[in-house]
Amino acid sequence: MDREEILKRSRDEYSGRDEMEKDTLVKAGQLAFTVGGLACALVLILEAIFADHVNPATWFVYLSMTGTNLMVKYVKMRKKHELVFGILQLALALVFLVMFILKLVR
Repeated sequence: MDREEILKRSRDEYSGRDEMEKDTLVKAGQLAFTVGGLACALVLILEAIFADHVNPATWFVYLSMTGTNLMVKYVKMRKKHELVFGILQLALALVFLVMFILKLVR
């Protein structure tokens, strides 16, 4: 494969993808996870203060999202810390799911 063919394939592969748009989407996703975590914490605090209980479903949803995000990053980049924290977050998500189910059946 010569240089021109490699360049053509690269241009075809990245056509229609703006680097600034990709970077913006990554930053927006990171901010969304941060705001989501803060919103979950706020819900947890408000429930504890006003309702005297905590709904584990909120944390199940949030940890499922962040754990899945880390697992996808691990598959793409093969960074072991992404795998470790992804598994940890998904395991915690399962704990919160079990807590939610137990709360429903009581």
